[in-house]
Amino acid sequence: MERYDVLVLGSGCGMEIVDQATGKGLSVALVEPGPVGGTCLNVGCIPSNMLIASADLIVEQERAERIGVKMRIEGVDFPAIMNRMRASRRESEQHMRDAVPELPGVRFYPARGVFVQPKVVKVGGEQIGAEQVFIACGGRPFVPPIPGLNEVKYLTSDSVLELEKQPESIIIIGGGYIAVEYCHFFSAIGTRVTMLEMADRLVGGEEPELSQTLQDELAKRARVVTGMRVESVAQKDGLVEVTARSANSGETAVFDGQRIMVAVGRRPNTDLLEVGKGGIDTDTHGFVPVDEYMRTKQAGTYAIGDVNGRAMFRHVANVEAEVAAANAFDNAEIAMDYHAAPHAVYSSPQIASVGLTEARARELGHDIVVTSTPYADTAKGEAIAEEVGFTKAIIEKESQRILGFHIIGPHAAILIQEVVSAMQSGGHLDEIARAMHIHPALSEIVPSSFSNPG
Repeated sequence: MERYDVLVLGSGCGMEIVDQATGKGLSVALVEPGPVGGTCLNVGCIPSNMLIASADLIVEQERAERIGVKMRIEGVDFPAIMNRMRASRRESEQHMRDAVPELPGVRFYPARGVFVQPKVVKVGGEQIGAEQVFIACGGRPFVPPIPGLNEVKYLTSDSVLELEKQPESIIIIGGGYIAVEYCHFFSAIGTRVTMLEMADRLVGGEEPELSQTLQDELAKRARVVTGMRVESVAQKDGLVEVTARSANSGETAVFDGQRIMVAVGRRPNTDLLEVGKGGIDTDTHGFVPVDEYMRTKQAGTYAIGDVNGRAMFRHVANVEAEVAAANAFDNAEIAMDYHAAPHAVYSSPQIASVGLTEARARELGHDIVVTSTPYADTAKGEAIAEEVGFTKAIIEKESQRILGFHIIGPHAAILIQEVVSAMQSGGHLDEIARAMHIHPALSEIVPSSFSNPG
């Protein structure tokens, strides 16, 4: 059996571990069945945002008309949009694939590994082991057991990237981050979209006001139906028919579309690695429980990224990897801190959030002040005729500390970064108030959100 200092399962955030380990002169085995680079690079945020960039330009036409500019979209070249995305993805993946074998002290195993015992993995016909093991195997789309679904050619967030022809109509099952982003993309380019969500609102983890605003805006371009549980799927007369039941009335309704996409969440790949044989527990959803230091119950074994289910975003996974590496290689005992971990939803309008929601802050017993500030209250917001965007700030009353910040509107993912930085360094309002902000600029909405916290 070949032994290494470090065994890394997965090449997404796992590459952060590889870099840290090789920098310390450790021998590393990297096991990755492919593609190299993980979810984000190959089937996640990077390729999806290349598609969404096209949609964003199209919906800006509506804003242009509000400020006196009449624009016309002559057409959408769907193959060109998809080919641009695939070419970029292919080039990036190949670059990483070529680079990995050249890393000093690294042996690359381009195959799936399965645990055979703690700290020992079988790859092909070979067994390899290491003193320290990092599980960074990511996840895949969750496909619910809907009757008839396997009899139709359904799409997921993975397979949708391989589409060659733009569908005339599509049914999207789900109402979370992935679902609303692809609803934005397809509806913007002219596909007739029906989105069916089982819950009573979209993106249920966001503040209710933001969820409702997003739903209202998407409903202008797509058919958005919430509170509907899908009961069956069938192919009929060249279309996919979806039968769903209303949670409120109990009545059923039938929806049809040329294609169907399942976007109801993701599941970890722990089952594919048979982690139980490695002495590693999983919860009821297959995620690996970890402590604040990213350690599993199995000594010397860490779980980072989507596989632990803490916060399924690549930027969080990268920090988890840094924390795990410091604890494993330097005995640093650094705890992972999620309190200022932001995320964004690249729909239209865009959403970005960090910290606690109002409901969670009250549940934890905080005495809070909640403020809401429209984009239109800033000079730049008025200049661009932004009519629906706003922020929501959650502030601890006595300490004047920022507990949470939520924004919906143009450039939300950029605007929130100032608040993230402030929260990371203490989160007191004066940290934002002291900063000089350009006028007029959308960034003025940040200090405006905290100017009168009560």
